[in-house]
Amino acid sequence: MNAFKLRYPIILIHGTAAGDSSLFWGRIPKTFKKNNISFFYGKTDGWGTVANNAQMLKRNLSDLAEKTGVTKFNLIAHSKGGIDARYFISTLKGHQMVASLSTISTPHLGTPIADYLMEKHLSGVSVTKKLIQRISFLFGGQSPAPIELIRDLSVKKMRAFNQLNPNMDNVFYQSFASTMNKPQDDLLYALSFKYLTGLAGKNDGMVPLESAVWGANFKHIHASQGISHAGITDITRNNIGNVHIPQIYLDIISGLGALGL
Repeated sequence: MNAFKLRYPIILIHGTAAGDSSLFWGRIPKTFKKNNISFFYGKTDGWGTVANNAQMLKRNLSDLAEKTGVTKFNLIAHSKGGIDARYFISTLKGHQMVASLSTISTPHLGTPIADYLMEKHLSGVSVTKKLIQRISFLFGGQSPAPIELIRDLSVKKMRAFNQLNPNMDNVFYQSFASTMNKPQDDLLYALSFKYLTGLAGKNDGMVPLESAVWGANFKHIHASQGISHAGITDITRNNIGNVHIPQIYLDIISGLGALGL
């Protein structure tokens, strides 16, 4: 029996400042193809708001359903992609097309990094605000809205979001997250890791561990070397400590298959 035999295809959904390619997903797409795992990309905007990206998901999955005849999909979403997916499932009634949602390092309870940026650097006119806006328009997709998306992920905003977007009974939810052990694990996140450690304890440099917990199952991915927020997507295409990152995704799919999804 094929350990990766699924009833429904996989949809990979990226987070902020990312895209639908191996540039951001590392060896994962190649690993899926090697194991004959049917998958598609979410086709969302790396700098889009939660509401806009959820609409993009709705259009993409509706198109895929029409073209392939598939009635449901298994969503695997990294970071903000998990919030985009939850909005699609609950507010946009996408639960009729979704069998499961597996989130990876998603800030379900918000991230204090977003609150800090909004309070200290993105209110009013600032150099940081202008820089983020320019970067998003340079590398963004169809509808970049960087300030709004950062606000979407604040602790305050996510508290309200969770009230308005409860889990749907016919969708299986589970979550996964890694953590850094020290700033040197990923210098890109060194400062934010230190900030979050003092404020919220264990984190991956962007999302506190406790904020990433959601659904029926949760797994904290441990490694001999800490795995950062970006590292969990295999963006470096290298094993991190004793962990082969694509295997994490294969394990997720194997688990979904065991559930008949």
